[in-house]
Parts: sequence; C-alpha cells; structure tokens
Amino acid sequence: MPDSKIVFCTNCGAKNSTDSKFCINCGKPLVKSNGQVIDSTSNDNEESINSSNKQGVMDNVTSHINAWTGGKGAVKVSLSEFFSQVFRRHTTEEAEELFIVGTDKTTPSLSEIVNDKVQPWLFSRVLGFVLAIGILMYFLLGLLPAYGIWISMDAFLAVAVPLSALVLFFECNVFQNISFYQVTKMALLGGVLSLIVTILFVNFFGNRELDLLGALQTGFVEELSKVLVAAYFVYKIKAKRIFNGLLIGAAVGTGFAAFENVEYMFNDKTGQIASMQEAIGRTMFSISDHTEWCAIATAALVMVIAGKQLSSSDFFNFKFLRFLLLVMIIHALWDWNALNQFGILRYMALAVATWIVVFVFIHAGLREVKLLQSETKDSQINI
Repeated sequence: MPDSKIVFCTNCGAKNSTDSKFCINCGKPLVKSNGQVIDSTSNDNEESINSSNKQGVMDNVTSHINAWTGGKGAVKVSLSEFFSQVFRRHTTEEAEELFIVGTDKTTPSLSEIVNDKVQPWLFSRVLGFVLAIGILMYFLLGLLPAYGIWISMDAFLAVAVPLSALVLFFECNVFQNISFYQVTKMALLGGVLSLIVTILFVNFFGNRELDLLGALQTGFVEELSKVLVAAYFVYKIKAKRIFNGLLIGAAVGTGFAAFENVEYMFNDKTGQIASMQEAIGRTMFSISDHTEWCAIATAALVMVIAGKQLSSSDFFNFKFLRFLLLVMIIHALWDWNALNQFGILRYMALAVATWIVVFVFIHAGLREVKLLQSETKDSQINI
C-alpha cells in the first residue's frame, strides 16, 4: 500500500508531503492522483500550471542552469515576490534583528529555517542611506569646496550599490550562521587580498588592451583571484551550504568592487577627481558585477563540497568549473571594447544573465534546506 501521506511529483518523481504545494526538488506545483493541483483554487497556482505547460525562453534557460545545480525543471523568477518586502514598512527593531545573527545563541535550528522563499528588504534602506550621505556631501561641497569632502562624496557614492548588494546576500542566508561582523572582515580583507592576487597575475601575464583576448584575460584573472580568496574563507569557517557560499563570495566580491570603484574615482592621466554624476554612474554599473560573479562562483564551489570540508580536488570538479567559466565569460563580455557600440544595452543584458544565475542558486539553496529538513530530525545546524 502506498503511503497516503506522500505525493509524487509528476514532473521529476520526487517524494513530497501532501501538505506541500510545490515539489521540494523541482519547485513545480504538486498534482493529486485525480489530476487536480493541490490547493489549486488560487490564481497563483493556476498561473503556475499554465506557465509549466508553456515553457518560454526564460524557463528553458533557468531549467538548463538549474540542472547544473542538480535540480530539475525551470525556476520561477518573480521580482515582484522577491522584492515584495521592499515596499512595506519595517521598524528599526526589525532591521536590528536581521543583524543579530551568526552566534551560538542567535543561529536558528534547522527546523526553524525558512525553506520556501527569501524576501530581502534591508538592502534597499542601506542603498538609500548611503546614496543620501553622498548627496549630502555634494551639498556640503558647495558650501565648503574642500578636496577631502570631494573625495568623501565620491567614496560614499562609489560603494553604495556594492554595499547594499552585500546586505541583500546577507539577508538571503536563511541559515543565519554567519555574523555581519564576519562578513565585514571578509569584505575588507577579501577585497584587498583579491586585488593583490589580481595584480600578481597581471604582472605574470602582462597587461593587455580590452580587445577579445585582453577581456578574456581580465575575466580569467579577476574571477580566479576572487574565488581563490573566497575559498580561503570557505575553508576557514567550514562553510558547507549554498547560501553560505553566496554570502562569502558576495563579501569578497563587494570588497573588490568597492576598492576598484574608489580607485576609478581618480583619473591617473588628468589627476582629476570624478564628479558626482560619474561616481553614481560607476556605482550603478555595480548592480551585477564583482559581488554577484564571485557569489555565483563561490556558491558553485560550496555546492560541490556537498557538506564536507573543502579540499583541493573540489577546484577541479566540473560542476564548479563550468560556473566559474560562465562568470569569466560574462566578465569578459562586460569589458570587451568591441561591444561598446551597444552602450548600456550590453550591460543590461549581462546584468539579466547574471541575476538569472543568482536566482537559480537561491532556488538551489532553498532546495538544499528542504532536503536537509526532510533527511534529519536534528534541530541543530552543522555548519
């Protein structure tokens, strides 16, 4: 007799509880034996059924990338759901609680971890705050045109997006087992170390113009440098979960992006400091670069660890290498001067591609949480 408390997914065949609405493996709506979708009275479920029968380009892309992570089926990318909390009112206490995590007393048990969705919002407040400080610096500069104030304005504006992106990945870490104190150290130290490693690689390979070979070299050198430094932190804190990998990679990538943005605020040829408009433009282009690329590569590395300690053999795992190669190619296309004719369209397309991969990894992270919760009754997280 089959277990009446179990329903099999018609898409991938995985076992699910009858209380579940969506498959823990592929995310598709669950269907009863009579062909009806579980709790199909809502419009959301009806739309999910229709979209599953009409796979478009997005579904094909996410399904393919999801297969790289070990999942099956397309991944639903809903910006309205992901950012739904951004436009709601939140108290200062709620913001403070988000930062009070990562200690023995504040890390939740496995059973307490949310396994169905992540909805970050604090990052938007951080972005607004840092941008506001930069703009206030601009008005201060009008009252007191001092060189130091100009530099401070550019610095605040240059780090606004990378910093807020880091907070987003911090919120996405549903395990809440890494404190913001640790994240800050990884961002500062990791940013400097990855820049040092990058310069050593550049000195070895030589510095090239951003033609196709030069852009490929830049993508290879910078992404490899960042993931090597991120791997050090993965090994040091014994990170074993996909969400941990996303956060650690984002921390190192944010440090790299912030230091690089500040560096570009000063023109070596003219000796001029960038204007407020240039600083804002530079930080806005950081919406999908070093932070996200390193997060993807590091999450892939942690994914192949599969709950064990990081070893040298993991760097040669094909599942990791193809994600690393993917971000290297995206990075190269971002820099390749032959694509300058497409202007902002080039960056928008690459930003979409980058964030699609990020969303797939978020889905993979939630899938990992569900599997862990279904496989163990242990109430403590083993990070």
